[in-house]
Amino acid sequence: MLDGNYNRYVELTTRLRSVEAFCDFLAHGGTIRVAASESAPFTDVTLELLQRQRREADALRQTRRHLFPEHADEDFQQTLYGSH
Repeated sequence: MLDGNYNRYVELTTRLRSVEAFCDFLAHGGTIRVAASESAPFTDVTLELLQRQRREADALRQTRRHLFPEHADEDFQQTLYGSH
């Protein structure tokens, strides 16, 4: 994989991991509440946000499969302190 392509692959994989971790947090009891204004009551938006994040994860997976079909289902494994 060329350096530019490798960097894009790492970027997509890192973003995918982040979104998946957030989905996991929400799916296992995490909650998100927002208020429309400073004095408004908080509204639970966890389910809507979880659905949106799952769609984003699916889109990232599809993009990675399209751009890197030979590595699409692999996870990027970076050695800690692998480059200086």
